[in-house]
Amino acid sequence: MRLNVNPNRMELLRLRKRLVLAERGHKLLKDKLEEIMRRFLELMRELSQRQKGVGEKLDKVFLSFALARCRHSQEDLEELIPEGELLLDVTPQKVFNLSIPKFDVRSLELSDYDLINTESEIDVGLKTMRELLPDLMEIARLWKAVELLAREIEVTRRRVNALEHILLPNIKETIRYISNRLEEMERSFQVQLMRVKEIIGEH
Repeated sequence: MRLNVNPNRMELLRLRKRLVLAERGHKLLKDKLEEIMRRFLELMRELSQRQKGVGEKLDKVFLSFALARCRHSQEDLEELIPEGELLLDVTPQKVFNLSIPKFDVRSLELSDYDLINTESEIDVGLKTMRELLPDLMEIARLWKAVELLAREIEVTRRRVNALEHILLPNIKETIRYISNRLEEMERSFQVQLMRVKEIIGEH
């Protein structure tokens, strides 16, 4: 669709500069999109590998807690195992101007619980969970990074498409239109000039 501008030389020069700028912006955005996609796929692979490693250990943890749950009610377990305390440090990491949180365990305190009246499965489950905590924090970071990158990919792709399919064709079409109009005006002026010369030559 042609832009609504006056067909004159000033507009033609302005549109040509705008076209160069838009093409440069389109190239930069395409490069950015490719790089974000590459980073996104890297993080997805890393996330998948970590989830596989953690998944098996989590199954053991859930099994330990399930066995303990079979022998005690939920209320009994809450009385036998008081809540502990987990403190995290969150530091932002920059990836393509996106702020991705990185979690570090500052301190982890497990409450003392009744060793006599609880099963050994709970000991195994809690020990395994403590070992898994850094991996779980890293998985949380990767999930957030993947989510933010996916959103950025969508936004950047929309901008690339808008430039490629709307703005650039519109500017090019308008430049062609103005160039044709100026050529027509030039030819019309030449015809009028020749006619004036003929009239002057007759007198």
